[in-house]
Amino acid sequence: MQNTSNRPASETYIWNEGYAYPTEEQRKLTFVCSCIESVALALGIKPSEAYRRMKGVGLIQDYIVACYDTLHTESRANVTADIVETLLYWEARKGGAK
Repeated sequence: MQNTSNRPASETYIWNEGYAYPTEEQRKLTFVCSCIESVALALGIKPSEAYRRMKGVGLIQDYIVACYDTLHTESRANVTADIVETLLYWEARKGGAK
C-alpha cells in the first residue's frame, strides 16, 4: 500500500502521539556528521578531508559509533577535543594520515 499522506513511512521514524522521532540509527548518523564537521573546523580542513582521515584510521566506526552512548552526553567542545586528540594519536600509531 502506498503512503498517500504527508507523513513519512512508519519505518522511517518512531511515531508517538502524532510526532515523528528519529530512529537510533538516524540519531547516531547525525551525531557522526556533527563530529566530522566539528573536527574539520577545529583542524582547519574541509569536512571531506576530516571524514577521509577519520575513516582511514577506523575512528568513525570503532570510536564514535562504538562509544556513542557516552560521547553524545558530553559537550561539543569536549567531544571535539577528544576526537581530534584520538585522531592524531591513531594516525601517528598507524603511520600518519592516509
